[in-house]
Amino acid sequence: MTTRTIGDFRVRCTVVQETPRRYAVQIFTRKVGGNAPEKCWDVPGLAFNNLAAAEQGSLQVFQRINGVRFNGEPEFAHASA
Repeated sequence: MTTRTIGDFRVRCTVVQETPRRYAVQIFTRKVGGNAPEKCWDVPGLAFNNLAAAEQGSLQVFQRINGVRFNGEPEFAHASA
């Protein structure tokens, strides 16, 4: 699990096991201060067959997060056309 602060939000990325041979990546965001609830965001279309590959994919997703919207939704850097 990797964690950092982006703006007013604490962001962490983690790997979850969906089935015995399927892993997915989830992003959690929480507004810093107060008692704000943590929100979970699934990364669509990203699934792995083993834990090592999922952890590497999680790190790559985490590194691409460049902001957080007011509602806690993570924003990603987009490749230029």
